[in-house]
Amino acid sequence: MKDLMGMMKQVKDMQERMQRLQEELATLEVTGTWGGGRVAVTLNGRGDFRGVKIDPSLMKPDEAE
Repeated sequence: MKDLMGMMKQVKDMQERMQRLQEELATLEVTGTWGGGRVAVTLNGRGDFRGVKIDPSLMKPDEAE
């Protein structure tokens, strides 16, 4: 029974650590670039879209929106 209680404590500790790591990861932002830096997309650690930058030379002026 002592081993079971020890294992349960380890599982709980691991769950708490995973929660902290997920929260930390969510605060990170990653930017990927393509085409020599002409296009850049930024996502957070959860994979949520944060922004995009496109070099104006790749767009038609009337289609910038």
